[in-house]
Amino acid sequence: MIELKNVCKNYGLTPALTDVSFSVEKGQIVGFVGPNGAGKSTAMKIITTYTAPTSGTCMVGGYDVMKDPLSVRRMIGYLPETVPLYYDMLVHEYLEFIGQARHLNGKFKQRYDWVVEAAGLAPVLNRKIGVLSKGYKQRTCLAQALIHDPEILILDEPTSGLDPLQIIGIRNLIRNLSRDKTIILSTHILTEVSTVSDRILVVNEGRLVADGSFDDLIQQVTKRNSVYISVKGTKKDFQSAINKIKGAEEIEFDENTPRGVVGGHIYFPSKTDILPDLNHVIRENKWDIVEFSRERLSLEESFIRLTRSSGQEGGTA
Repeated sequence: MIELKNVCKNYGLTPALTDVSFSVEKGQIVGFVGPNGAGKSTAMKIITTYTAPTSGTCMVGGYDVMKDPLSVRRMIGYLPETVPLYYDMLVHEYLEFIGQARHLNGKFKQRYDWVVEAAGLAPVLNRKIGVLSKGYKQRTCLAQALIHDPEILILDEPTSGLDPLQIIGIRNLIRNLSRDKTIILSTHILTEVSTVSDRILVVNEGRLVADGSFDDLIQQVTKRNSVYISVKGTKKDFQSAINKIKGAEEIEFDENTPRGVVGGHIYFPSKTDILPDLNHVIRENKWDIVEFSRERLSLEESFIRLTRSSGQEGGTA
C-alpha cells in the first residue's frame, strides 16, 4: 500500500530525511517512533502529499505522490500533529463541510453518524470548535480523517490531549479499523506503540535506524539476556551452583532479599539458553524458589539504545 524508496528531504542545507526506505502492507498498523526532530512528521507529510521529497520516490496505493497527488489524497485520512480546524464553526457544521469537500453526497449521513459515535462527539455537536477542550478538538480532527472511509490512515500523535479512558477508546478504534485499513501512527508514548502496532519503525536524525516488531527490536539491542531468581539458601552456595552453569556470564546479587533468602540477576548471551541447566541446578540443590522470572528490556530502554547508537547527524521534525 505504501512504499518509500531512498527518500531524502532537505530544508535548505538541513537534511530532514536521509535515504529512507520502507514499505507497509495492507492491514498493518505501523508505529513511527523517534525523538523530537527525528523526521517522523516530515515522512508523514511526504506520504500525504503535503510536502515533496527532495529525491527518491513515494508510492501510495500504486500512485506516485508527485505525479498523481489527488489520487493519493482520496485514499488517505490524515490527522496532522497540529489540528487543522475552523474555530468559528460548530462541530456538526465542520463535519458537514468536510463531507462536502470529500464528495460523499448520498453516503454522508451514514458516515457522519458512524464518525460521531466512533469519536465520541455527540455531546459537542452544537458547540463551536474554538471553545472545545484539547481532547474534543483532537477527536473532531480524527472524525474528519475518518469520515470518507479512507483505505489508509496517517495519524500524527492521535492521542495527544486525551485522558486515559479516551486513549484506550482510540486504541481500540485503531485496532478495529486495521481489519480493512492500513495505518501509520506516530507517538512519543512508547507503550502505546507496543500495544497497538504490528510493527515499529524507529527514526533518528532523519534516518531509519530500526524496523520490526517489539520483540525484533529487543533482540536488535540486547546483547545479553537475564533471569532473576531468588531461593532459600546462602550466598556462597548460590554462587557456587550458578558458576557451574555453562553460559552464565555474571551474577548481580539482589541486596534486598529477606534473611535466609539469596537472589540475583543471572546474565547470559542472547543466543544461549541456560534455562535447562538452571532448572537442573535447582533440582540438584533442592532449592525452595521464592521468585523466578525471565527478564527483558523495556520498550523505553530499547528506544534509548537504538537512538543513541545510530550516530548520524542532522535532522528536523
